[in-house]
Amino acid sequence: MVERAIDPVYLSEQYGTEERLRIRIETHQRYSERADDYFDWILDRLQPRPGDLVVDVGCGVGSIHPALCARGVRAVLGVDVSKAMVQASQRQANERGLPVIAIEADAQALPLPDDAYDGAMANHMLFHVPDQPAALRELRRVLRKPDGRVVLTAAAPEHRSRLREIHNLAAKDLGYTPTDSVVHRFNLDHLDLVRETFPNVELFVREDAFLFPTADAALRYYASGAIDAIEDRPADGSHRASLLALVGERIQEIVRSEGVFRDPKDTGCFAATAG
Repeated sequence: MVERAIDPVYLSEQYGTEERLRIRIETHQRYSERADDYFDWILDRLQPRPGDLVVDVGCGVGSIHPALCARGVRAVLGVDVSKAMVQASQRQANERGLPVIAIEADAQALPLPDDAYDGAMANHMLFHVPDQPAALRELRRVLRKPDGRVVLTAAAPEHRSRLREIHNLAAKDLGYTPTDSVVHRFNLDHLDLVRETFPNVELFVREDAFLFPTADAALRYYASGAIDAIEDRPADGSHRASLLALVGERIQEIVRSEGVFRDPKDTGCFAATAG
């Protein structure tokens, strides 16, 4: 069975349109325990300088591009394997007058010249890449030597552990077999993997948590992806209603007893130079 994180069907559901990704972005912005400064936190580690060229591999809808361009970079190249993400990123850039070009391409074989970029990012996307070492080598290849800088963001392995536990118990109660979280394929425990390509890599951790005031707020996020973490998932989506009901009941119990549903969501990044 193809792992869910790299299954073309799953990826099409997640990124064939903007809807699910935008729900997750909005949830992080509205319900995070920490201040909404995550993009600046990433860019502080990328350290872009005025006039730099930056490539954003797995750019999604280009959420970080306004903050990146505000730091004075000369241009950003957004790269994504999803046509819908490329279109959304380019549309935002055009509407805001940002110096961004978005293209459709594979992180494992970037159609870019060697030593061309001052900075590179791969934000929360390497768990979707089948050959991660190949993608890391490509990122290093396109960076200027020796000072080109890369940032690879990822979740902690315990990311959303409380919601994951509730999902797993509900799935088993309903006769389903839960699967691993997609972040098991690449997370903050994968320092040694990154070090194979970027020997001078540093790990930075950013502690945070979701604070959901209602079950409905948590369920909207849950329905955008985690709900599908079961084996032999029904193609007609018939699992969703029963899981939403049962998971919702259990989250509501927590909200009643604790006043809020708090779920840790530590993230971080690997930062390095091309060497």
